[in-house]
Amino acid sequence: MRMTWLVTKRVSKFILRDKRLIALMLIVPVVMSLVIGYGFSGAIKNVDVVIVNLDNPTLIPLSATNNLTNYLKTQTDLVSVTEISFPTLQDWNESKQAVLDGEYKGAILFPEDFTDTLIGRLMNISNDHTSIEVYLDNSNPQISGNIIKALSEGFQFAFGSNMGLSITTEFAFDEGLTQLQYMMPSILPFAVFFMSFILSIISLINERKAGTLDLLLLSPYRKVNIILGYLIPLSAVSIIQATILIILTIFAFNVPILGGAGAYFAIYFMLLLCGMSGMVLGFFLSTFAKTELQAIQFIPMITFTMLLLAGILVPLESLPRWLLPISYMIPLTHGAEYLRTVMIEGTGFLWHWQIAPVVAFIVIMLLLSSLTLREKKI
Repeated sequence: MRMTWLVTKRVSKFILRDKRLIALMLIVPVVMSLVIGYGFSGAIKNVDVVIVNLDNPTLIPLSATNNLTNYLKTQTDLVSVTEISFPTLQDWNESKQAVLDGEYKGAILFPEDFTDTLIGRLMNISNDHTSIEVYLDNSNPQISGNIIKALSEGFQFAFGSNMGLSITTEFAFDEGLTQLQYMMPSILPFAVFFMSFILSIISLINERKAGTLDLLLLSPYRKVNIILGYLIPLSAVSIIQATILIILTIFAFNVPILGGAGAYFAIYFMLLLCGMSGMVLGFFLSTFAKTELQAIQFIPMITFTMLLLAGILVPLESLPRWLLPISYMIPLTHGAEYLRTVMIEGTGFLWHWQIAPVVAFIVIMLLLSSLTLREKKI
């Protein structure tokens, strides 16, 4: 029992002497609680949709679509509506292409005879049915479900019953898309980022403890060159990890990768960038952590932040608007979206604007690391 007390006393003194560790132990749980609370508490809102209203009533002067479109615009926050003025059928084709390009999550078409068919049924002139066409980006089942829910609630609000209405749904991508197929483009960059982050932060702390890093910092070489020296071999490790993950994705989880050789090159390219972003973040944070125990405090904070704010576990549309700027500064937000475009749409390799924020993050963290990296004071 005496030995237990002596060990307890020694460890307690060690913790109390380490002011940086105490600060991290107090701050990290607060940050994690806030991120988890805001990440899981929100509902999916303001999903971008475009309406092409071709309705041209001849039996009455007003369109029956007015109440429904007004509901979608002002009475619900499930969707955020853009309505095309003086639309034509060509606008419908362009709207579908806009969904494919990621500008909208869905497009809604009201046919020319929408009002006339409803009035005909109401007056018992005919028993014809009318259908609203919906073109959905089904790469995220939660978001496409939100659009259908908004339309169903709008029908009830505008007409009180279905009035012979139906929704004809067309999906932008493979109808057999599973939740796993949707999640894998997010899981791959997160896994590489997470492993690279841990490897880099622990490596630099061990190098500092061994005195190797301090010797390098005292040399005439520029700090950026020293950091790049660590970055290159760790990037090779990221490529090996990416290869293992891709093999598991195809053969263990049976997730197909569309787009041929170009798609594989695009996946490797983005996974390497995500791995490098994890490394440079690890380099930067290692300057604030002098021991492994301090470094460990960063790991859950970074992990939960990336999972919840990068659109991996929850859609970005469910986050509060004030958190979105933070989400768009996270490299995994863009990495996951890029890989969804490549893996789900089968586009092959493409130069996409979402590459730029990831590269910018790497460059900024690299510069910050070179500015904050200092040799140990004796």
